[in-house]
Amino acid sequence: MNQRNRRDEEQQYTSIFGVPAERVRPHFWTFSACFAATLVFYGFVHLLDAGNPSWRLTPTMIIGDTTRAAAFWALASPILVEGTVMVFASIYRQKQREQAREEGREEGREEGRAESNAAWEAWNRRRIEAEANGQSFTEPPPSASNGSSAGA
Repeated sequence: MNQRNRRDEEQQYTSIFGVPAERVRPHFWTFSACFAATLVFYGFVHLLDAGNPSWRLTPTMIIGDTTRAAAFWALASPILVEGTVMVFASIYRQKQREQAREEGREEGREEGRAESNAAWEAWNRRRIEAEANGQSFTEPPPSASNGSSAGA
């Protein structure tokens, strides 16, 4: 059983960076978009550069710059994707905690109301029985005995 779980866990990740399999495509597209934007940027920079001696050297200069950019984006895009995932996961978990806390409060209020109603019904039943038997009923109401207000 333990061996099977380990095998299933290993199949969920790919590459040496331990990227979850479902996020391989976002990593690829983030890298591609950033690299393409960098390529376009360097293309404009070198084409518009007035100090460029010849247009024939422009592709060589762009390739030199984009090689460094590719290395940078190969390292930076996983950080960008995983950082974004972590931020949105944190926001989602915080909202889930707040929702669960609010549901717990509402559930607690409902339980409190049910307990209060049950205490009042039991007190009223004892009062009616005492009056029916002709006995005096001196028991204080539930709100007076537990120190809470009746409207809460």
